Amino acid sequence: MEEYDLTNGVVYHGDCLEGMRKLEDGSVTLGFTSPPYFNAVNYEEHVEKLQGDKDRWEREEMSYDDYRDFLVERFEEVLRVTRPGGYTVVNISPVHWEGERIPLPFHFVGWMEEAGWKFKEDIVWEKPVAKDRRSGVLLQNPYPGYYYPSVVSEYIFVFQNEADDEEKNSIYWDRSEEEKEENRINLDDYQGEKSKNVWKIRQVAPGENEHPAPFPRELAERITEFYSYKGDTVMDVFAGSGQTLLAAQELDREFVGFETQKEYVDYAVERIQNENSQKTLGDI
Repeated sequence: MEEYDLTNGVVYHGDCLEGMRKLEDGSVTLGFTSPPYFNAVNYEEHVEKLQGDKDRWEREEMSYDDYRDFLVERFEEVLRVTRPGGYTVVNISPVHWEGERIPLPFHFVGWMEEAGWKFKEDIVWEKPVAKDRRSGVLLQNPYPGYYYPSVVSEYIFVFQNEADDEEKNSIYWDRSEEEKEENRINLDDYQGEKSKNVWKIRQVAPGENEHPAPFPRELAERITEFYSYKGDTVMDVFAGSGQTLLAAQELDREFVGFETQKEYVDYAVERIQNENSQKTLGDI
């Protein structure tokens, strides 16, 4: 497995399942990721398109059972490397496939609970500029039974690796008052949107990022700030273009990222290095 050592962490080129087996038990405080879409994106062919080897990419066939097993096996390993009281947060949404809307997030919660995770919170990420692609059905057929709302949101699910000792079932039980103060969250705008479980965050526009399905960096920054402390290790097992890793670096956390596609690894590493250089120059 190819490894890229950076100032605030490491990025691995390879399957996260193999890579996590090299990590110690309880070495991660927070995981934040968005799993590969089920039958929605063929990442290998998308990379070939970026390289100019293909004009377009096609969806990749995978059975739902295989997809479930793929995710469960990896999140069981995420559980092992997450400290007691620590969290993993997952951005996931239903998918359309062969004329059906598949309720993937709702199945996923059950899979995670069976793997040993404790469900804690559900947050709806609302995309304020999402495309209106489904509501036209009712406009053309204004009768009962033709209602298909346009999809403008995704789910953010928060899971915890519960500690055996209830008094230690948090990420702050062993923090000093000085450490807490150093990580004090600015609450100036908290009583607005951030205090609720519906977050309106603009999605990444086409052309802003080379990855086909990046979540907004602001999303990663909020999760990182709310569920970890400076110096903690933040992990993304499907790192893509490095949005989680960039957020961790910006907020003075350590990071670990895994990505199977070399093109995305190189892109993420370059972005992390560039921002670290700018941050270093700003501190001079």
